[in-house]
Amino acid sequence: MPSLDHLVIFFSIGFILVFGIMWIYLLLKQRQKFKRLIDFAIEGLVISHKGRVVDINEQALKIFGGEYKEEILGKVMLDFVSPESRELVKSHTYHDTDTYECQLVRKDGSYLPVLVKGSIVKGFGKTMRISAIVDLSELKEAQYALQALNENLEIQVKAQIEKNRQQEMILFQQSRHAQMGEMISMIAHQWRQPLNVLSLLAQNIVFKYKLHKLDDTVMDEFKSDSMRQILQMSKTIDDFRDFFKPDKSIKVFDIKQQLSNAVEMLKPIVAGHGIEISFHSEDNLNVESFPNEFGQSIINILNNAKDVLLESCGEYTKWIRVEAKRDERGKIRVSIEDNGGGIDALVLPYIFEPYFSTKGVKNGTGLGLYMTKIIVEEHMQGQIHVHNTAEGVRFEIVLQGIE
Repeated sequence: MPSLDHLVIFFSIGFILVFGIMWIYLLLKQRQKFKRLIDFAIEGLVISHKGRVVDINEQALKIFGGEYKEEILGKVMLDFVSPESRELVKSHTYHDTDTYECQLVRKDGSYLPVLVKGSIVKGFGKTMRISAIVDLSELKEAQYALQALNENLEIQVKAQIEKNRQQEMILFQQSRHAQMGEMISMIAHQWRQPLNVLSLLAQNIVFKYKLHKLDDTVMDEFKSDSMRQILQMSKTIDDFRDFFKPDKSIKVFDIKQQLSNAVEMLKPIVAGHGIEISFHSEDNLNVESFPNEFGQSIINILNNAKDVLLESCGEYTKWIRVEAKRDERGKIRVSIEDNGGGIDALVLPYIFEPYFSTKGVKNGTGLGLYMTKIIVEEHMQGQIHVHNTAEGVRFEIVLQGIE
């Protein structure tokens, strides 16, 4: 019969065996749960010990391009790292690391960019490393595609800007030709009176010659009167040349003076058509910009008002009013108003577009108001507005003044 000591030993061994079996069972269950957990993760998880792969999840297997885990398990972790990234990975192997980027090698030898974050775990007498891996290949491809698209877009934008610049140059040139035609028309109008006077002087000198009444006094008067008219004609050319010359230098100039010059140039022409033009301006309205371009933009608006008034019917008094003043915010406001009946509401939104004209091919290029808008808004950093009034239309230019 077994002794008491033998029974104690027997029961102790049995208890140990039962406890061991239960512990192994629980450990296996815990391992299965852990395996399901890591396989459920959306990032690749690699568990390594002393630099060799102990376990991986399905996502990591997919990242490495393997079909079975046995192809990866037991392998040296650095074998799956590209030569360019090995030193970086080595430096992060034996401690917890924040996320960093490196290149791994797939089973087929191709490289893929990844994000890696590692953590050291100790248990059961072993030091394990768990590495979380995120595949960046699709993201990088999208990034490269976006970069290529941006580079291509930048090239297209530069090309479009250059195309627009060239188109604007063409429009400026066409506008310049139209302005030259207007300038010649104005000079011709201004020359009519002195030419008529010169014609009368010539006829008078011929008449006196036939009557044998030429003497030094008559010739001196003829010379003096003729030179006076010729000098007036020369001054007219100089005035128009200075006003229309393409001066692209920025200057401080007086708005009142430029407006006065424009009005005086156009006054004889509009007066000949029975149009009254009035001008009123405050003093000291100085701006720093392009005086000639500003003057040309005013001529464009005045010519537009003149053409509208000439097309309007009726015996009423036709007028154009030009005013300039400084508002409470220090802005300079120039207004040009007429009583030509206004602009059709359907047409009004398009009057500043290039080649848009209601005058017909023979009477308008459709560039005058477009170039005026370009000059005011892009060259002078101002604003231009237009709206109908009770009697006609009102243009308003807003510029930043200087003290």
